[in-house]
Amino acid sequence: MNGRIIVYPQSPKKTIKKVFVFAFVISCIIITAGLFWGQTRTYREIKGEAEDLNMELEALRADNESLKQEIILLQDEEYIEMQARKHLGMVRPGEKIFSVGD
Repeated sequence: MNGRIIVYPQSPKKTIKKVFVFAFVISCIIITAGLFWGQTRTYREIKGEAEDLNMELEALRADNESLKQEIILLQDEEYIEMQARKHLGMVRPGEKIFSVGD
């Protein structure tokens, strides 16, 4: 031999096999990317819902605290009387109500 490289033509079966393997690998990559994207989208949706629920929980805790304070105030007779006068227009016997017009 005199140092020449001899290249033999590939058979059509090997070429078809390479194309099939390439197409299979590309299909697997596309399917994996689609599944990953779907999982990421679902994760973000759930994370957003969790943040919304945490904000709602904080609002409910604040409401709960204000209602606890209201319960404590409702144990006081003076507060009950003040609320009755304010919201129901109640007066004690013998008291006179003066109304100033606008």
